[in-house]
Amino acid sequence: MKVISVTLLSLLVACSSVESFGQSADSQKPLASSPQPRKSQESLSQNTLRSAPKSSPERPEPGAVPGDPTTAAQKHYDSALAFSEAGRLDEAIAAFKQSLKLKPEAAQTHFSLGMTYSKSKAYKEALDSFKKAVRYRPEWAEAHFRLGVMSYVLGKKDLSNDEYKKLLQTNSPLAAVLYRIIKDDSFLPDVLQSVSASDPLAVAPRSELEASSNQSTELQGNSTERPANTTATTTVEPIVTAPTTLTEIYKVGVGDILDVRFLNSVSTGRSTLFTVVGGGVIDLPVAGGPISVAGLTTDEIQTRVVNELKRRAISDSAQISVGVRQYGSHSVQVNGLVASPGTRFLRREAVPLFVVLSESQLRNDAGHVVIMRGGSQGQTLDVSNTTALNMLVLPGDVITVTGRAQEFYFIAGKINYPGQKYFQPGITLLQAILAAGGVRQNESIVEISRDGEAGRLVTTRYNLKQIKSGEVGDPKVQPGDRIEVLK
Repeated sequence: MKVISVTLLSLLVACSSVESFGQSADSQKPLASSPQPRKSQESLSQNTLRSAPKSSPERPEPGAVPGDPTTAAQKHYDSALAFSEAGRLDEAIAAFKQSLKLKPEAAQTHFSLGMTYSKSKAYKEALDSFKKAVRYRPEWAEAHFRLGVMSYVLGKKDLSNDEYKKLLQTNSPLAAVLYRIIKDDSFLPDVLQSVSASDPLAVAPRSELEASSNQSTELQGNSTERPANTTATTTVEPIVTAPTTLTEIYKVGVGDILDVRFLNSVSTGRSTLFTVVGGGVIDLPVAGGPISVAGLTTDEIQTRVVNELKRRAISDSAQISVGVRQYGSHSVQVNGLVASPGTRFLRREAVPLFVVLSESQLRNDAGHVVIMRGGSQGQTLDVSNTTALNMLVLPGDVITVTGRAQEFYFIAGKINYPGQKYFQPGITLLQAILAAGGVRQNESIVEISRDGEAGRLVTTRYNLKQIKSGEVGDPKVQPGDRIEVLK
């Protein structure tokens, strides 16, 4: 028997609550309704794996009034859910058992009883309940997954391997998650924190969900390689997106707060705000529990929720509005010579650099901007170069504003105060001459020499009288220019 640490068992329990398993989102019974979303990831773990098939033995058959229990077994089941929500686990277990006496083949009730046993740390009893759940509903991937996890906790690795193989046969994304639990103990805490989501796309990173069932044969004794990449299936209908630029779209991420409103439903007084928590999900009870939203636009989330309501036969004509109330996932860091350094949250997938700098307010002594992306040093941009400031900033970028290195220009000839002068961005020829005390008499011919190709000087002659009269423009001086007043 494999010894499992108290920490591991605690992590498992944290994602094993059953407050709302199998509940219909449109149920009107107070005791059977899904609990309100909470302010942390705890809400995710307390509403886990609600995606039981619509034909759950515990719910009324199609055509029955939602939330109206038709049997004594249903009444005991609803009571058990209410007890579990209140933390009265012993009473919840007793109520589940009463329901099973009347309907012993109810897979959903066995599953919920197993989750309650898990929460109360009765792991052997939980294992037996999950076994019965898969016996009466062999195609239920989530039940197989829980049976595999509980078997691993109790040291029954062979049984865990068997459940892993069954998940592979059903092409379930949960197979990749169970594989990681069995294979890599160090990965277990992260997995246990995220597998509480009912949406398969929310239980592991996409790279894990794209594991190949054909090449993941190590647990079957045929290979020592990790699963290779392939495409995993999901029950969510595909969402087609129109191509657009990054400055026109925003894809939701962890930390964002969404405002989800049902426009053609009577207001229940409940909050319409849902935080995207770890795993990239929102806990949306009306749609059956956690829904994966990370990486989707608000229009795509709206489509996903509508599809989920149709899939669960909850509503075929739902009108939903989804917006971002608070942006918190796309951040950049701005530091250096700005009046307001710190974190800035982007409201698009990409934003021009000048927008971020405008919000942070450049200081007068700012000269250059350096953008670090992906840990590598980016190019250095001049704040006076308006074209360069159109560069797009992406989430995760670190923007550092530095001062301009001291630069000079050199002026000589028939001038009152010749010599090396400090260069200021934007200074013109006439301004440079005035800064040097002006010309001695009425000299009007000036030459500017500056570095050209191959280190050779390029000299241009100007007439000060023409510049003063407006006949020609007053040229800009550049760092390193040599200015000579001739006559």
